[in-house]
Amino acid sequence: MNKEIIKIFEVNTDAIATNRGFYYQYLVVLKKWINNYINNKDLATATEVDDDIKEIGEELIFTQVKCYTSSFSLHSTEVKKALFNFYLLYLKHLNLNEKTSFHFTTNTKISTKEKLLLRWVQEHPLRDGELLTLCTNKIETILSKEFKIRKNKLLSKVVTSDKKDEVKIAYESIIEEINSNSTESFVKSINWDFKSKLPEDAIDSITNEIYELLENSKFGKIPRHLLFSSLLSEIYRASQRKVKADRFLTNDFIDQILSRTNDEITELIDKRFTKLLNIEIESLKLSVNEIRKTQDLQFEEIKTLKENLKSKRDIEIKELNILPDFSSIEVFDWDNFLDEVSLSLNDKKTLSISAPGGMGKTTFGKKFLSAYYEKYNHIIWLGVEGSIQSSFILDSALRQNLQEIKAANNENDSEVFKLILSKLNALDGINLLILDIQNSVNEISELQNLGLSKNWEKLILTRTNLKTIPNTKLPKITFSNLKKIYLKNCTAESSDELLKKLFSLVGYNILVVELIAKTIHNSFDLTLESFLESYSEQSLNQTKFKIDIDIASEDEPIKIFSYLLEKFSLPNLKSNEKNYLDFLALLPSNNIIIEDLILINGKDFYEKNKVEIINILNSLDKKGILVVSEDRKKFDIHKIIREVIIYKQREGISPFISNMFSINWLIRRIEEGYNEPQNSFRFLRYAESILDSIKEEYRQSIYQPLLLLENEFLYAKRFYTGAKSNLNKLIDLANRASKYTPLNKNNLGVIYNNLGLCYAENDEKDLAILYFEKALESYVDNDKSISGYRIVTLNNLSNIYLLDNDLPKMAENFKKVQKIRKQYQLYDDQQLSIEYRILSKSYSLVGDYEKAIKFLREGIKLHESLNKNQRNDFYLAAYHNELSNLFLTTDEFIKAIDHQEKGIKILEDMGLNNSSYLLTMYEISRNLYRYLNLEEKETLMKEKIKLFKAYES
Repeated sequence: MNKEIIKIFEVNTDAIATNRGFYYQYLVVLKKWINNYINNKDLATATEVDDDIKEIGEELIFTQVKCYTSSFSLHSTEVKKALFNFYLLYLKHLNLNEKTSFHFTTNTKISTKEKLLLRWVQEHPLRDGELLTLCTNKIETILSKEFKIRKNKLLSKVVTSDKKDEVKIAYESIIEEINSNSTESFVKSINWDFKSKLPEDAIDSITNEIYELLENSKFGKIPRHLLFSSLLSEIYRASQRKVKADRFLTNDFIDQILSRTNDEITELIDKRFTKLLNIEIESLKLSVNEIRKTQDLQFEEIKTLKENLKSKRDIEIKELNILPDFSSIEVFDWDNFLDEVSLSLNDKKTLSISAPGGMGKTTFGKKFLSAYYEKYNHIIWLGVEGSIQSSFILDSALRQNLQEIKAANNENDSEVFKLILSKLNALDGINLLILDIQNSVNEISELQNLGLSKNWEKLILTRTNLKTIPNTKLPKITFSNLKKIYLKNCTAESSDELLKKLFSLVGYNILVVELIAKTIHNSFDLTLESFLESYSEQSLNQTKFKIDIDIASEDEPIKIFSYLLEKFSLPNLKSNEKNYLDFLALLPSNNIIIEDLILINGKDFYEKNKVEIINILNSLDKKGILVVSEDRKKFDIHKIIREVIIYKQREGISPFISNMFSINWLIRRIEEGYNEPQNSFRFLRYAESILDSIKEEYRQSIYQPLLLLENEFLYAKRFYTGAKSNLNKLIDLANRASKYTPLNKNNLGVIYNNLGLCYAENDEKDLAILYFEKALESYVDNDKSISGYRIVTLNNLSNIYLLDNDLPKMAENFKKVQKIRKQYQLYDDQQLSIEYRILSKSYSLVGDYEKAIKFLREGIKLHESLNKNQRNDFYLAAYHNELSNLFLTTDEFIKAIDHQEKGIKILEDMGLNNSSYLLTMYEISRNLYRYLNLEEKETLMKEKIKLFKAYES
């Protein structure tokens, strides 16, 4: 293959020795070097040339050395990086007629879930057949993904189009090569060496092997620790040389060392290097171990006798089952919480830590284990999927370590469980059980019946809010630490502003942030900004997000959307809980007022609904799906759970149909606010959330209720914000409503009427008239039940004519209203007072302010005579405001102030403290007070305006 193509993807493999991993690598190099010398093999061995180790002789041997605590699989990042580097080296030497092999050497073991790699190692060398095909296909998949990731990284860094084209061409050539038949020969050249030892044990083992090799007669009587340290020092010096050709280690150099005195050899030892890696201490340990060998032989019989006398219940194993990797992971946050948990466990012996899925419970458990590992004599970590009892019984490592608990076909699960608990209770010391509960059917009862003795501390990690045992909630991770997690998984720069928006959207869910970061990182052109836009639009199921990503808990790569649906699924819900949760997911995720939910179903059913809803909420709270506040008055739903429920409802045959009754009840509650807007205000945020949550393409099953809900929401909102801000939304609503043929025509008329009001307030009188007329055309003729709608719209038309100074049209329109009133004998509604206001305005236009004031006062009197349930005092406040303006025209300032103050008091008493109309009246009053030098009142009004604007912002 063209060297320039390989060069584009080649990475710098040089490294600086700074830790035990490099020490282990140097020991592997040293062992190879000494073996070659003893066996007279003319091989040149180098470190940090093309790979960790390169050997040149009859064949080229490249070796990658890894020293880790965690196990490896073909999905491990380090393994995939090694395969990537091996393949580049393979291509580089493909046409040089050199026999090449690649070796992956590590102290650790193969992951228990990794079946293919285990077969590969067991049946090495690979021969033609099924296994070779499986391995080749797997390696081709890994290489394709690795090259794609690197291609995307390169494209994100280069600026010029020529460079980008160069990268793309190189990538296509590489992929073509991978898909050719040459990959099979590459796979055959790969060798695996898993020592299955902890890092410290692996280092001790290989050091002992090297010391045994140094006993060979070829090394004479030179002290082994001198040879060991001087040869390691030479390996270190060679690895740091700038010119790669000078990094090779040959047999000639060993000959030179052997020809020197002990003092001269001592001078070759790099003290800084040996001190850095504790080589001197390791050498001393080996010398001491030699002395101890004799002692160990002498004490062996005594030890055997003691072991025989020990009780069989005396188990010395600390890790009673396979613990998750807790020492090599980097855990951010929770340092203070760690101490709190430890103190609580010391005191109460049992502690439940709850949080929704993905918030970091398992990660915190690993941090706790890492911090307090030495405190405990015996440790068990059980992941629970189904039942706690089964998790104990099916853990073969635990049963083996407890001795005498063997599987039998006729054994009773309950009896085996009791036997396990009995064995555990017989263990001395301070012991720790961590239950990482992912899903448990009878979690509460099983925990209550977990009969472990007091020397066992039990840490429960669960989604369930357990009330019967000591419990606490996992603190939310801080922004700075969650940012570190994001940047650890995605190298693309992102502003704090975008990250804060993301973290807020996902409720600071660590798992979701990690998945999003990896998806963006592995993609070709996704950005955080585009991801946020798609998240808000509920379009994460689009093809562009089906990027393969790797996560620690899964053997196979996953895709973010399908994984989220599976991870945050909600089993074990009763049908009434599931149906109600479908509705709750449409509401805001925070501060849902419980009394609001009870009232949505109507005051007449308050007591019955109170009991049913509280029972459902308590159950969902226990299951960790929502979090009820301490005062039991409100609750939150985790944002990711909410999103997943919405996505799942969209997949149904009739999306969101189960919410129809709840939506209709909500419409009724908002309608009840026609006369008392303050009563409907509490429900507006729920309506807005429902409308935002159900996107247009998924509304078909409940289209009409949603149209009506949107209309009621926008109409009610105008009492607080005015109509101007809703104009575009009302235009869109009217357009959609007009195309929906099943919509009741009277309802369409109401929507047109509300749009007309909005145009009127926006001073677009012609359009206002157009939509008022369309509303009148939509209403069914000769129907008394909708005569009230016709009167409202006709009166709105009259007001527009007055704004246009068109008294003849106003008079003609006014007669139509009176005709309807006479026909149906309608003389007891609040539109009558509005008609007095219309007459008042008419006289005002012709300059007859006396009659204008008279008619408006009559209108106020009539409005106040109506039953409270039949009137909206918002209009009464508006009448006082207009009467105030009339008295200003007649220079009656005291009366003007009096009516302005009455209007303000009415709105304040109604609870409309955040209404834009109230702010207007405040500002008018302030100007009046200033004009009349009423300083005390002016100061008070300024303060009210200041508070209003502070609340508004």
